Amino acid sequence: MNFSEIEEINNLGRNIFNIRFKASEEAMPGQFLMIWVPGIKEVPMSISSMDEVFEITFKVYGEATKKLSEMNAGDRIFYRGPYGKPYPEPSGKTAYVAGGTGFASLKPLMNKYGGDVYIGARTKDELFITDSNFNISTDDGSFGFHGNVVDLFLSIGKVYDTIYVCGPEIMMKNFYDKVGRKYGKNVYFSLERLMKCGIGICDSCSINGFRVCRDGPVFSYDEISKMDEFGVKRRTESGKIELMLKR
Repeated sequence: MNFSEIEEINNLGRNIFNIRFKASEEAMPGQFLMIWVPGIKEVPMSISSMDEVFEITFKVYGEATKKLSEMNAGDRIFYRGPYGKPYPEPSGKTAYVAGGTGFASLKPLMNKYGGDVYIGARTKDELFITDSNFNISTDDGSFGFHGNVVDLFLSIGKVYDTIYVCGPEIMMKNFYDKVGRKYGKNVYFSLERLMKCGIGICDSCSINGFRVCRDGPVFSYDEISKMDEFGVKRRTESGKIELMLKR
């Protein structure tokens, strides 16, 4: 277990926060940390920046993330990692498609290689990053394209050599169904599942025999095509399989 002092914490939007802290470890785009919140639990977090300092960007969705959002500069943050399989290097014309805070995972890759960015959120209040060069959609039409990010991508109609996708699994399943088959092996998805160990031992993040923490979190289109649970089923804290509900 490592620890570092928080250099900066910012509220980026509705319940969305960013924490910056120094780290001596090296990381690659797409990898994640296991962040330990004392007295509560560990949670996996994508590394949204790895230049000189680490950054994690997250939305408050439970007790652990709420506690993290209440921390201050100078407080200690505890972590393990980096873990997981990174994104492969892009080839040719590249697109990044993100839903919600999914862009946090894609940001280091985009900063390094460039490309076209598509971001979707429910409302403008949940957009934590905007840029005049980004293609942006909101479900309620309060900013940019009125609709979801997959429909935005289809409406623009550009063709790419490599596509990276990260966000809610329902959104990624929608992209897989409507766009993925056209591009096949040149599409990569970053999955988020319940994780307890982060190193492939506990099997809590398993999906059709793939361990998201160890075999992913980045998976190719071919690997995703072998997961009939993708976008359909997930495990709860107790290990019970439940159906994902479209929202």
